[in-house]
Amino acid sequence: MTRVAFIGAGARSVGHMMALSHLRDVEIVALADLDTARAEQTQGQANARRKADSPPIQAKIFADYRRMLDEAAPDCTYLVLPPYVHGQLDHDIIDYGKPVLFEKPVALDIALAREIADHIRQKGIVNAAGYQMRYSSAVQKPKAMLAGQTIGMAISVRLSGLPGTPWWRVQSKSGGMLVEQHTHAVDLMRYLCGEIESVYAVAANRFSQDVPELDIFDMNAVTVRFASGAPGIIGNSCAAPAGAAVFPPHLVHVVAQDMVLSVNTNKTVVHRAGAEPEEILPEQSDNYVMAKAFVEATRSGRQEGILSSFDDALKTLGVTLACQRSAEAGAPITMAEFM
Repeated sequence: MTRVAFIGAGARSVGHMMALSHLRDVEIVALADLDTARAEQTQGQANARRKADSPPIQAKIFADYRRMLDEAAPDCTYLVLPPYVHGQLDHDIIDYGKPVLFEKPVALDIALAREIADHIRQKGIVNAAGYQMRYSSAVQKPKAMLAGQTIGMAISVRLSGLPGTPWWRVQSKSGGMLVEQHTHAVDLMRYLCGEIESVYAVAANRFSQDVPELDIFDMNAVTVRFASGAPGIIGNSCAAPAGAAVFPPHLVHVVAQDMVLSVNTNKTVVHRAGAEPEEILPEQSDNYVMAKAFVEATRSGRQEGILSSFDDALKTLGVTLACQRSAEAGAPITMAEFM
């Protein structure tokens, strides 16, 4: 039996617990959160939505994660935290010496993220980051199709409304929309098209000046250059009229030499000249496949099967933070310099 613990009782923990409920010989033994009432509520939501024939989740609730580690002795831990909480907690979990899955973004400061990455390497623990979309067959198949192809350009645009979470609108707590939310699309761009070499961003607060305590950009427009020489475009807004989702979240368009792929975790569409569009649908839930890979890595003690390690997530974080820096400075930034 693989014993799993959670630190952080936000909505994302519910999704992870649901995925774990599909796996055999897995028990969620503990859930730690400063707000124990919220932790109880999260466990109730997960139980209401878990796989029908799976045993009920009966995790012990803790307010102190250190006490949780001592008493519950989990085999692995999911770290599901707001971005601004990362720091000493991460180091304490790494020192515990068991596998950890870090939800994205893995920090809000590149120096802190590098310290955490160094600590993981020193301890030699199995690690993963919560970029679950990489695990979807609707992403894996297009990635294989792009192997050896010349990439012409990649584009991702996300337009939506402002989330209700109060800390989300504070730059020092969320990092802004590009860092906290659109990071999945940036990660897909890297995964499909290779590393990003430089970024040049323009951003502003155009519509949200009267939103209380908001100090993030509500509009971002970024031009990137991949190491291959291909250009890319990233655009997002958290102030779209009526919160309209004009484009599906995390959709990435890739222009290749003989096809255009519109890649998303739920459906990819392949366009070729003179042919009907080809649809690629996922065979399984990406959350489930990621949970399975992480549990198997926990049991084997090897990184095999993990498609996004902390080191890899650090690179995605670097791109999004560099975009923020570029927008603030009004100048292009090279990733080699920034990292």
